[in-house]
Amino acid sequence: MDVNVIDDFLSQEDFEEVRDLIVFNWDFDWYFQKEVNGAGTDCTKDFWNWYGTHIFYKKDFPADDCHILYDKFIPRFKEMGIFRSLMRIKGNFYPHTETLKEHAPHVDYDFSHTGALYSLNTCDGFTKLYDGTKIDSVANRMLIFDASTVHNSSTTTTAAARFNINFNFL
Repeated sequence: MDVNVIDDFLSQEDFEEVRDLIVFNWDFDWYFQKEVNGAGTDCTKDFWNWYGTHIFYKKDFPADDCHILYDKFIPRFKEMGIFRSLMRIKGNFYPHTETLKEHAPHVDYDFSHTGALYSLNTCDGFTKLYDGTKIDSVANRMLIFDASTVHNSSTTTTAAARFNINFNFL
């Protein structure tokens, strides 16, 4: 599968609606994860190696706030021909750090599938792919790739946090 980077994935109005729901909503629930990617280190040793997650959809179970993501993203994925069977939609919140930190490499699932990573804000954070290519976090940018290949995330030093949404399809 080719790597595809699409800027301005949603209209500005749709982008702002999704961003406002997740980033600027004080009532939005983030769930603390004591380590990123099960790397064997955790925030009790590496104070920066934690993140917040929010599961919108997993194992045929949509969360209450999932409908907006269906309405905005699924039609675009269908147009692109990458939507077949949805496995998961997960929000990620990576905290600010004084120096940029890379998280441990991982695969989302250990079988071939499509991953789509949508950035909700612009910062110096990135996603590094198996070949070393770094895809910058740019608001309203979608990265589409084979998420069964090794990749990793990072923190940010230029924003309060790095926010994205991870979609996984069969």
